Amino acid sequence: MPTVICPICGRPAERLIEGMCESCYLERHPVLEIRKFNVVKCKYCGALYIRGRWIRPGREGEKALLERLLKDNVKVSGRILSVDVEIGNGKVAYRISGVGSPHELIKPREFSAHYIADVVLDVCLDCRRNIWGSERGLVRIRGFPDELDDNDFVKLEAILEHIAFEVRGKNLGSVISAERVGRSLEISTTEPKLARHIAHKIHEIAPSDYVESYKKIGRKKDRDIYHYTATIYIITVKNGDVLRRGSSYYLVLDVGRDGIYVVDISSGNRARIPLHRFTEVKTERVGRGVKGEVKNGEFVDVEGRRIMDAPGYRDGVAYYVEIGDRRYIVPI
Repeated sequence: MPTVICPICGRPAERLIEGMCESCYLERHPVLEIRKFNVVKCKYCGALYIRGRWIRPGREGEKALLERLLKDNVKVSGRILSVDVEIGNGKVAYRISGVGSPHELIKPREFSAHYIADVVLDVCLDCRRNIWGSERGLVRIRGFPDELDDNDFVKLEAILEHIAFEVRGKNLGSVISAERVGRSLEISTTEPKLARHIAHKIHEIAPSDYVESYKKIGRKKDRDIYHYTATIYIITVKNGDVLRRGSSYYLVLDVGRDGIYVVDISSGNRARIPLHRFTEVKTERVGRGVKGEVKNGEFVDVEGRRIMDAPGYRDGVAYYVEIGDRRYIVPI
């Protein structure tokens, strides 16, 4: 006989599971969850892009690879018993069945689900090389001192779209691939001059430092053939960041194309660190300052909340910084 009332739906229940009845728990904790994904397929050789690499169907066949792709994108509290795959009209339809339970107090039950994934046509690396030629330029883009985040990747993609539009018809070569490798971006090209153009353009637009090199890889028709490599370090610090460089701590005041403007938190001295010097020293972001102002002997943040007493400081804009158990007021 039901003895309790579910606080979520108001229905009587024999017991509550984490504060709700069994039906409400199943609604909020499904046995099977499918993350949205597309099937990325090479339009020339049929390879599928799975777990960051291109895989061509072998003896196991394409459907086995598609099943593996599905299992990489599901979370199941139990076992998948069968997966049926149908391919057609630019889509892949999955029918999944299994048995499981999201909680030990709920009896395992059978489940079934359907999912339709769009097929996105692309060109795998091998086919790109066969069609456009071998790699002769490589641009690696990384973050410093922190790794690139999703916003950085969005900005870089916008810059690359602008560069692609700009170089149309200039006979600089072609981009073979532009792929994320961890939290960095790597762009390979058929010609060194295109890779160098991309590297210099990114450096012009985004605060960054870069190193470049050429390597002789052969000779053709009395002309040396070189491979060009550039590594660009996108500066990831922002105004208000607190940095540790060596034994000193700095507050970032501004980030520009000509350098990082900082103030030494201990001495109050200001400096401009050129970008090529900034990446030479191990740098760690250790926190952020709170922007506000000193007013009548107190520091208040931008919303007017009092943070601490500030006797002896002139009224004006400042940052409040905590480093360990020490607190600083940094006038700007």
